[in-house]
Amino acid sequence: MFRAFRIRLITVTMLAISVIVFAIVGAINVSNAARLRRYADNMLSLISDYNGTIPENTSEIAEDRVDLFISRETPFQTRYFVIRLNKNGGITEAMTNYIAAVSADDLSYYAGATSGLQNDSRGTIGSYRYLVRDTENGKMVTFLDRSQDLNSSIQLLFTSISMALIGLSCICVLLILLSGKLIQPFRRNHERQKQFITDAGHELKTPLAIIRTNAEVLECCYGSSEWLDSIKNQTNRLDGLVQGLLQLARSNEVPDNVHMVFPLSAAVSEIAESFVTMAKQKGHEMTIDVAPNIEYKGDAKAVSTLVSILIDNAIKYASEGGGISVTLSRLGKSTARTAKLVVENDTDIDSKEDVNRYFERFYRSDSSRSRQTGGYGIGLSVAKTIIEAHKGKITVSRSGGRIYFTVLL
Repeated sequence: MFRAFRIRLITVTMLAISVIVFAIVGAINVSNAARLRRYADNMLSLISDYNGTIPENTSEIAEDRVDLFISRETPFQTRYFVIRLNKNGGITEAMTNYIAAVSADDLSYYAGATSGLQNDSRGTIGSYRYLVRDTENGKMVTFLDRSQDLNSSIQLLFTSISMALIGLSCICVLLILLSGKLIQPFRRNHERQKQFITDAGHELKTPLAIIRTNAEVLECCYGSSEWLDSIKNQTNRLDGLVQGLLQLARSNEVPDNVHMVFPLSAAVSEIAESFVTMAKQKGHEMTIDVAPNIEYKGDAKAVSTLVSILIDNAIKYASEGGGISVTLSRLGKSTARTAKLVVENDTDIDSKEDVNRYFERFYRSDSSRSRQTGGYGIGLSVAKTIIEAHKGKITVSRSGGRIYFTVLL
């Protein structure tokens, strides 16, 4: 149980931290890409405003462009070119002084791609960001090479992801090493709770036995009476509750050293057949369908208790004259190691009731009926605990006036 809790703790913690870390990484990379693009657009506006050039004198630049960080070296560090087009889209002038990677064919391609655009249109072609401005004789299209910005963005992305993965790996290792100490308080509380239930149960057994014996002696001396019958009934109920609590305390964990291969088919058949007479006495028809030669590795005693709880529960709460069915099968050839146990019965419970609550401790759907049948709201909780200790799965569903408890082992 605590191993599963530890795994869930590590998984949930790592998932939460991973979401936060990658959200931060994504925000950093998106903001960096937006900053570089905004810088490119501002630079294009500057070049277009100054007729295809970058002023070397920073005092000429308006105050609203201080975010460009223009210096005397900027014209020589910025790779750009300018194409002037006439009204027919033909190239009238090409300024390629600050770039060497653009040929005449490239200029024709870029001119054709931008000649039909409106004033102040912006966009990207390959690694170039462009800005279109209308002039008296046609258009001026400014192209800014962003290959270095794109490369730096990619490098930042890979670097940040790598650092995030390294950091998450370190956090995961630390969680694995420290999670044992983190769950120690829960383990101690659980052990104390188990010990308390066990001690209290054993301490209650003696006074209960004395009360029952005294009641029987009084009955022998003075004869039966409603008061003595009430004492005996309540003593039996309390004794059943104590037994259930002790069973619940013992079922929380199944030690690995008691896991061994045993014939599951034979165990289910034997237990189910032992309940046939009880079912008939209460007016229920019980059918048993068990596939042969199914074996299982686990605690045979605990699994037998599980089967008994489910069948006993079906008999107690089946509707009057309703049928009960116990089925054990394999889940196909591809999952030959998985056994499926289904215990179902006719029911008259309210369709609005949440059947998933049946596995909660001390939950009873109908208190008055539970008192008549002797239920304490512990059995199904014990069944679920046994299944979890065997790393199996138990579910409950309702369909067509029947309720189904399905166990996967």
